[in-house]
Amino acid sequence: MSNDLGTFLRARRADAGLEPSYAATGRRRVTGLRREEVATLAGISVDYYTRLEQGREANPSDSVLEALARVLNLESDAVDHLYALRGNGAPEPRQDLHPDTSTVERMTALVKAVRPNPAYVLDRLSNIVASNKEGLALFDGLDERPPHQRNTCRYLMTHPRARDIFLDWEDIARGAVAHLRAANAHDLDDEHLQDLVAELSDQSDHFAEWWAGHIVERRRSAAKRIRSSAGVQTRRYEVLHLPEERLRMTIWLLDD
Repeated sequence: MSNDLGTFLRARRADAGLEPSYAATGRRRVTGLRREEVATLAGISVDYYTRLEQGREANPSDSVLEALARVLNLESDAVDHLYALRGNGAPEPRQDLHPDTSTVERMTALVKAVRPNPAYVLDRLSNIVASNKEGLALFDGLDERPPHQRNTCRYLMTHPRARDIFLDWEDIARGAVAHLRAANAHDLDDEHLQDLVAELSDQSDHFAEWWAGHIVERRRSAAKRIRSSAGVQTRRYEVLHLPEERLRMTIWLLDD
């Protein structure tokens, strides 16, 4: 039986900071918070919290999740992810990774309409569903791969050119891993996701570390430095989420 909730809690507990009253008392030999500290700060019993981490309790109340989110200093996307991992949460319907022809045509029209701004549409695994010429050119060398193998997360983590092109590589690559988990909160056992995670964990120590850390954050907007044939430019990306199709469209704009 999967224990995604417990695994998430353990990972985030290891990264959680101490409240001032705890930081000022005694000597510590471990990082993060102990189970006893999380339980005390959240106002629940140590036994109950232990059962949550061990997967013996999978349906905590909203008030318990709210308290745990506060104690673990979770950002909004991580809070949403925490609720999604609850056993009695209403799962989103699983959808085929391959959008139908009509959806692909609509997405293709959208990315063409915003040229010359680079733009592309990704599915929940960061596979490129549609892209304009400029959008694909951002990922130098990706066009050499067959369309069904064009994945931006894989490119960022494994392609030798990625760090040269994206000068803020660690930030943008870590964000790609964080979004991969956020976009698949209801599909963590999906075989396609598991295959991708296994592949990238084997090829990238950074990916393995970040995935194991259960970082969660959806892409929205940020400014990044990119090296291209035009030189180094600062571009801001904006992400339009299409929840019904479980797709997202990214547009890169020149930063004013």
